[in-house]
Amino acid sequence: MSSTHTSVAIVGGGPCGLALALQFARRNLPCVVFEKKPGLSTHPKAMGISRRSAEIFRQLGILKPLYEPCRHMTEDPEVCLTVFARSFTGEEWGRIPLTESFSPHSPEPAFHCPQTLTERVIYDALEKAAPGCVRFNQTVTGVKTAGDRVEFRAADQSWTADWLVAADGAGGQIRHELQVESDGPGDMGHFLNVYFRVAYGPHLKGRRSVLFNVLSEANIEFFVTVNGDDLWLMHHFLQPGETAADFPAEKLAAIIRQSTGLPGVPVAVLSISPWVMSPKVSRQFRVGRIFFTGDAAARMSPAGGLGLNTGLQSTHNLAWKLAAVVRGNASPALLGTYERERRGAALWTLENTNRNAGEIFAIVQAAIKQDWPAVRALIAKNGRAGSRLGIDLGIEYPAGAIIPDGTAPVPRNDPVNDYFPNARPGSRAPHFVLEDGRSVLDLFGPGFTLLSAETSRPEVPAYGSHTFPGSSPFASLYGVEAGGCVLVRPDGYVAARWRQAPAAGAVERALTTILNPD
Repeated sequence: MSSTHTSVAIVGGGPCGLALALQFARRNLPCVVFEKKPGLSTHPKAMGISRRSAEIFRQLGILKPLYEPCRHMTEDPEVCLTVFARSFTGEEWGRIPLTESFSPHSPEPAFHCPQTLTERVIYDALEKAAPGCVRFNQTVTGVKTAGDRVEFRAADQSWTADWLVAADGAGGQIRHELQVESDGPGDMGHFLNVYFRVAYGPHLKGRRSVLFNVLSEANIEFFVTVNGDDLWLMHHFLQPGETAADFPAEKLAAIIRQSTGLPGVPVAVLSISPWVMSPKVSRQFRVGRIFFTGDAAARMSPAGGLGLNTGLQSTHNLAWKLAAVVRGNASPALLGTYERERRGAALWTLENTNRNAGEIFAIVQAAIKQDWPAVRALIAKNGRAGSRLGIDLGIEYPAGAIIPDGTAPVPRNDPVNDYFPNARPGSRAPHFVLEDGRSVLDLFGPGFTLLSAETSRPEVPAYGSHTFPGSSPFASLYGVEAGGCVLVRPDGYVAARWRQAPAAGAVERALTTILNPD
């Protein structure tokens, strides 16, 4: 039986799989996305969009339709991150403010956006760029490498691909079939994610919040607003031995009415999705011609909202590298830097999201003991009250598709919240505003970009270039002198830096080394 061939196959049509496909489409790289569900998600899960993810969406040209429907949750000064109370109307134990969504270090804010909207916007853009590349109702089976191809079946059809990316979620089968193990703290609890509609907005004056944690003698429940008004999620913890079958919609609606303290407001349960809190990072992000991304590579604790963001940034890292190899512009050895860079970043993020989860668990344990003074004290010192700029914009790659310049990392007392913009190779290129009002980040992609201070460099076809006058903040912010320059990768990370004017041919040699590592 003959096989249908594609350059890149993506298994999983969630936000990460779709985002990866859109990045390929922007580069005119053929790919096919296989999704086992009949369509896009109807149950919202991931909610938080970090500043760095917003920058990626900005680069892809889809930020506005994501942000505009959700901007009220970011720009309303009365909205906080979390309220802890006996009920939606009962005694308040404390709150965590929604601080610094906007920062001078980024052109975009962090914001609250349900996964259903995220998928829809990415999918619509993908359909315009590469119509029909997403195939729903297609389960991929029998994945195996055969020489310089990957073979598999989808919807009873044989396929081959030059490369395959598994974005099939934490429960996806491809990583398990390849017997790739994961590292993490293990099972931290089973939950029901309950999506429901209820008109709570008018009852929350002074208590509008992204998260609402109910802690009382009778109830401990975790609520997330979807739209800031009448759409909500409840994460209901399952006790040992309990299953989803023990909680029909009517029972869950009763729990919602009781725990919120608003028993007279009608509740309509829309859908229920069981899930397990089990943060893990895969020991491998690649097996031959098969790559893992999204939750298939790294599943984070929801405390911190970094699961989707970590996956999205991994797709941003992989997309330009795989496109360069497919087009013959880079050696296949470049693809080894994907795991080298992103696995370390995922492990660092896992450590810090687990710390968030530990702080929330400590608050819950104090509530179970009805030690309300301890609950108040623990909320008051919760780490999520900080800017989180460090974990957002400060992810650095100590090795990979970069050329170190001998400088040491900038020390940070609080890696989660501290961020000091710098252009050390392996760091995200810092943001500043150009004379025309754009961000310097708008100069990056889909190829390499060379930024120079005062003295322009010779044009080289492999990258774009931009020269900044002496009045620009570029030189001081990027740590170069007049004539110095910085080479920025398509994903906005610094690949190489010359503090002074580089020797003839140095930039070209650096680019060749990055694209063709040993």
